[in-house]
Order: sequence, then C-alpha cells, then structure tokens
Amino acid sequence: MSDRDEKLAWAERLKAQGWGYYRAAYTHGRQLWDHALAAFEQAEALCREAGGPEGRAGLIGALSGRGTVLRSSGTSDAIHAAIALYQEEIALLREFGREKDLPEALVNLGLAYRDLVTVDPSAAADLEEGIRACREAVEGAKKLDRPEAEALAAGAIADICLVLARLDDEEYRERHLKEALSFYGQAEKLWEGRDEDGLALCRLGLSEAYIALGQNLEGARDLLEEVLRFYRDYAGTPVKGPVRYQIAQIKELQARLLRAEGKDKEAAEAHREAEDHLEALGFRPH
Repeated sequence: MSDRDEKLAWAERLKAQGWGYYRAAYTHGRQLWDHALAAFEQAEALCREAGGPEGRAGLIGALSGRGTVLRSSGTSDAIHAAIALYQEEIALLREFGREKDLPEALVNLGLAYRDLVTVDPSAAADLEEGIRACREAVEGAKKLDRPEAEALAAGAIADICLVLARLDDEEYRERHLKEALSFYGQAEKLWEGRDEDGLALCRLGLSEAYIALGQNLEGARDLLEEVLRFYRDYAGTPVKGPVRYQIAQIKELQARLLRAEGKDKEAAEAHREAEDHLEALGFRPH
C-alpha cells in the first residue's frame, strides 16, 4: 500500500470515529465533541497531504464532519465556519459527480443557516439561502428517488419555518407555523417504516408547531410521550440507552405545553428537568 493510500485509509477510519464521538455526545456529554472535532481535523489534514483527485475526494465527509461539530457549538463564528466547510464539500460533490450525496449536503447547509439565525437574529436575511438549499435538496432527492433524503430536506424546511415564526411579525407567525406543519407532515409520511430516528425528530417538530399554534394540544402531548419512550429506550447506534439531549428537548416542549394549559407548577418542574439533563451533558440550557 502506498503512502497516499495509507493516509486515505486512515482518514476514513478517523471520519468514522468522528461521527461516532459526535453522536455519542448527545448521550454521554458535550466533551466528546472535542474528540470528534480532532478526528475530523486529522482526517482533513491527511486528505490534503495525500493530494490529487483521491485526496480531494477524501475531503468529503471530513469537511461536513467538522462543519457539523462547529455548527452544533452554538456560536456565530463557528457556524459561519461551518457554512464555509459545507459549501466547499458541496462544490466537491458537484466536481466528482456525486449527485446522490448532494441532498444531505444541501440540507446541512440549510440547517447551518437555521442555526446561525437562531443565535444571531440579525442574520435573518440569510435564511433565504437556507431555504434555497433545502428546496434544491428536495428536488434532487425526488429525481434520485431517495425518500429518506427528501424527508430530511422537508424536515429542515419545516425547522426553518419555526425559526421564521419566532422572528417575523405577528401577522405572519401563523402562516409560518402552518407551513411548518405541512412540511413536517410530508417528512413524517416519508420517514414512516424507513427510519425511526428521523421519524422521532419529525414528530418533535410537529409537537413544537402545534404548541406554538395552540392547536391539537392533546395530539402534541401524545407525540411527545411517544418520542420520550423512544429516546428513553434508545437502541440505535453508536450508543444504546437514554439520549439525554433529546429527552431535555422533549421536557422543554412539555413545559411549554403545560404553560399553555395554565399548569405553571408542572411546567416549572418539566423545565427544571430539561435544564438538569443539559447541564449534566455540559450543554448550556436555553
């Protein structure tokens, strides 16, 4: 095996390690993101050292890995860096004709703009770029007959609609929330029978939109209980057991639901539970 081949093979192992660390952080703690970031940075460096078309192709996955860890950090500068990494990876996918991988990459870019505006509302105009990327992802997934990728993109558009509902004038808030429900509904149908993780996240979004609208609160309660059971007894990869970060998100939504029903004491308790989970994981409560 040549030196270049050894570097590229090691880079692939590092990318796999990075994704494992990243996902495990939601169960075992944010400190694992440091290991994930280091793995992706090493993989990227090895691919750049290897050079040539093989090295450039090897950057795919390392760039998005770095971008995803940075995007999740919740700082404006890190998210800007993530956007640049996602854009570089999208350019590489186009260069190498990897059309089947474009929808996920475009969704990552759309979610980065969503997260940027969440932490920096003054960047709201950038959401147009996020929506454009996700719509391209939807169209590409349809052409490729990739329902999972289409579901991912539809859910991302719904997420952006939720952000718009928080930022836009009151007269447009209901429209954004109804659009979110529509896109989550599309994603839910596509996820059913295909991916339980995608379905669970979609139903979290549905419940958030219902609560924000003040509609179908019983339905929202049922969805939250269903998703809570899923994450408490999680049996996916790379780790098994309660996914505490998602449980915290559920508890916070339950708190909003209880407040909407005038149950302030129960809402405060659910909110405290959410904060306890986030603090235990090293995430700053919102």
